[in-house]
Amino acid sequence: MRESSDIKDLISYRYDLINLLNSKNGFGVVSHSFNHSKALHFACDEDFNQIQESIKDCKKKLEACKKKTEEAYSDESAGDDDIERLQKELDEDMELESKINDELR
Repeated sequence: MRESSDIKDLISYRYDLINLLNSKNGFGVVSHSFNHSKALHFACDEDFNQIQESIKDCKKKLEACKKKTEEAYSDESAGDDDIERLQKELDEDMELESKINDELR
């Protein structure tokens, strides 16, 4: 059933196209639409290429991050020192924040 409906639609479109081309400015309309279609296709290709480049950049950044993470895990002693230093800085900042909050009260 669907095939006969599709064929009827195609026949209808064919007649519409013939009428359009036979009209006074029909060919110009079709030509104009075709040019817009080409421009849209070109713009889509440009967007696609930019997205592909962005994906490549993200993959490079992800690989660099993975490498840094692996290096950090491989050097645990340096990591422990960094953690201790950061914890101390955090404690100092929290103490300062607490003092400021007390002063504001």
